[in-house]
Amino acid sequence: MTRKGISLLGILFVFYHWAAAQPTSRHLAVEHYPFSSLSSSLNRLRHSNEDTAKVNLLLRIASIYHWNEESASADSSIEFARLAAQLSARLRYTEGHNEATFILCKSLTQKKDFRGAEQILNEVNGEQYIRLLLVLSEFYINNKDAKAGELRKAAPYLHEANRLSKALQARHWITESSIAQAKYHFRFGEINKGRDCFYQVIHFHEQIGDKAGQAHWWQDLARYLPEMNTYALQIYSYGKARKLFKEIGNIEELADCLHEEGTIHSRHKRMDLTEKLYLEELELLKSAGLEQKLFSSYQRLSAFYQKQNNQDRALQYALIGLKNLKSIKDSSQLNSLYWTAGDIYQSMGDHPASIKYYKLALSTSLWHMVRTFTLVKRVVEAEIRTGNPGGGIRFLNSFIKRRGEPATLLNRQLIVFLYGNCYIAQKDYRTAEKYYLEMIRLNGEVEPSEKFWWRNANSVSGPTAFLTIGRFYIEQGKFGQAARYVRSALTYHELPPAFEMDGRYLIYKIDSAAGNHLASMGNYQRYIFLKDSIQRVTKDEQVAVMKANFKTAQKEKDIKLLQKETVLRKRQLELKARTEKFAYAGIMILFCLSVLLYNSYRVKQKKNLLLEEQQKTIHIKNSSLLRLVDEKEWLLKEVHHRVKNNLQIVISLLNSHSAHLKEEVAANAITESRHRIQAISMLHQRIYQSENMVGIAMASYIHELVYYLDHSFNTARHILFSLDIENVELDLSQAVPIGLILNEAITNSLKYAFTDGREGEIRVVFKKTEEEKLVLCIADDGTGLPLDFDIDNIGTFGLKLIRGLTEDLDGTLTVQSEGGTTLLISFTYKWITASLPSSEDLPGFRGI
Repeated sequence: MTRKGISLLGILFVFYHWAAAQPTSRHLAVEHYPFSSLSSSLNRLRHSNEDTAKVNLLLRIASIYHWNEESASADSSIEFARLAAQLSARLRYTEGHNEATFILCKSLTQKKDFRGAEQILNEVNGEQYIRLLLVLSEFYINNKDAKAGELRKAAPYLHEANRLSKALQARHWITESSIAQAKYHFRFGEINKGRDCFYQVIHFHEQIGDKAGQAHWWQDLARYLPEMNTYALQIYSYGKARKLFKEIGNIEELADCLHEEGTIHSRHKRMDLTEKLYLEELELLKSAGLEQKLFSSYQRLSAFYQKQNNQDRALQYALIGLKNLKSIKDSSQLNSLYWTAGDIYQSMGDHPASIKYYKLALSTSLWHMVRTFTLVKRVVEAEIRTGNPGGGIRFLNSFIKRRGEPATLLNRQLIVFLYGNCYIAQKDYRTAEKYYLEMIRLNGEVEPSEKFWWRNANSVSGPTAFLTIGRFYIEQGKFGQAARYVRSALTYHELPPAFEMDGRYLIYKIDSAAGNHLASMGNYQRYIFLKDSIQRVTKDEQVAVMKANFKTAQKEKDIKLLQKETVLRKRQLELKARTEKFAYAGIMILFCLSVLLYNSYRVKQKKNLLLEEQQKTIHIKNSSLLRLVDEKEWLLKEVHHRVKNNLQIVISLLNSHSAHLKEEVAANAITESRHRIQAISMLHQRIYQSENMVGIAMASYIHELVYYLDHSFNTARHILFSLDIENVELDLSQAVPIGLILNEAITNSLKYAFTDGREGEIRVVFKKTEEEKLVLCIADDGTGLPLDFDIDNIGTFGLKLIRGLTEDLDGTLTVQSEGGTTLLISFTYKWITASLPSSEDLPGFRGI
């Protein structure tokens, strides 16, 4: 074997050993543990053995110190991480060594000790090396104050991490490197480049069918996009993430997408969409039973309505959130909602309630150098507003006695400032002056020592302190003492307009008191200018909101265009990947399809010709059939018409014959026969006059028949008819018996039920009682039947006819004689209910 070959094998062996060592797929954030667990962790460390459990405990303590904001915490984090690294090396505990070097690198960059952080790279290899390269790059990328030159220091780390992750084919770190590269591009405003880095990651997860991965990176794309003409892309990305999370059933992430997208809309003044998405998130969490996440949704809605100045709804959601937290026994978030409720009550002017909730928030929150003193400030200010400055002083005394003097100069200055305000409210100006002078003394110590004092929301340093004591002296009429403090306030560079406006107004009053009218006018003009500018900015913001709403439609169009662009880009990639592979196969398939299409075209032509011939034949036959049907319908109508005419001839003959009869019995028999024939004649008349040649509408027929009988027999009498007829169609075979039964029953009632000439009523009911059953009832309130009446031994022809007709209907006949006579006939019908006019719609049959 040659020397060159041996060297090559040696290099490959070293590379393999280096590449295979220290694999890791951990993330780029230090684990976050509560600071309250530090003391218990330190106690456990004193009694722990030299094993991997001790390594993990050291790592936990290092993580707690890493997240603590105290200045010395970074050094403590580095110390414990080094101990964990050394113990891991002795135990050959690779995972522990990886985490220790990772925390070391993070804490060193936090201290801006980049040389020390880079030296850690010499202690690691493989994937852990890539991880630390990304830690170094992300320090520059995540530094919001970094200028372009400092940002570019991240580029070499990114390039090397990208190269090594591809060389090792480490999929996890290829993804992390791409995302870090995307963030780098976003910092330089290179939106398309950053977006394409994300698209590469998303496309990989799409290829392997990982919908969860696609959803995660769509969501992260929306999160990391800068607020610079990316509104449409952010909304589009959240939309893609929401769709995928919904498909895989990840309700928690779907809810996160909803409220994050709502927050994006709020930044663009689309409060309607923000409210809609926040409420949708709340309903989603409720329906999924995610009680542990509901409080965040309630708090978001409370804050949203508070910004909209809808304090009632803001308080409603805050109190519901408190109730939710208490129901799930989660006290870790109580202070946040207590604070929110305090702010709302303060906005509503209910200062006693705001004090109550601020104190509850203070009692349930962990010590924090900013949050704790923010609450203290709000409690004292609320006490002053209620007219109880003494309560504010007592609260401050109790707080300092319990917690001790503040550790930072900023917070000491805040405390003396609050004392001064309380004593002014008590009109104890001498004591107030003492505290304000102490505030000014501390101001000289704060400014050189606290570099970022102006970022603290509680800070009263700098111009705030000078304006406060200047205003105090002006109110006391001590303009000479006020002058130097107010002028000191105005010497600060880049003063916010509101600060300068107050300062100019105060110096105007000082100059006026000193008789320096020329200077006072100049300061007053500057004050007016700043005041108008602030008001104009406020109006401009309102106009901006209107413009944003006006441009919403255009932005929505941009979203749609972006969606189309993405779909097109995806299709182009797919087409490019498949073109070479399937080109020849596609040509062959096209040729075969062409042959098949031509053959099918020829076959289709022949079939079309055949179908056209058949269609013509069918059309001719259909025309003939339609003619035959029309002729048959005409003939059938003609038959019914002629039957009716013949029956009318018979009725006329009977009328003529009865005119020559002298015997009453014979005349009555002919009259009854005439009525029966008339009942049948009316049925035939209805059929040929109707378009329906199949059934007879019984409602109108019965009304017409009753009307006919009433006018035939009820001359000069006072017998009323009451009809309750349901809309039913019957076949002629059933309609004829019904008509004859009605004729016989009503005739009998008219002739025999009211013989003494008294008034009465005849009721006719024809209804459907149950499926396939009809009931016909004819009842009167006349004299009734004889006591010895027996239905089985009927003597009269009329009742025999009724009984026979009932049997023809396959029905049952019931006769009752209580308070009159009632005939009840029940039978099965053959036709369905028709849509006909009701009895109320037919005039002339109620109370004839």
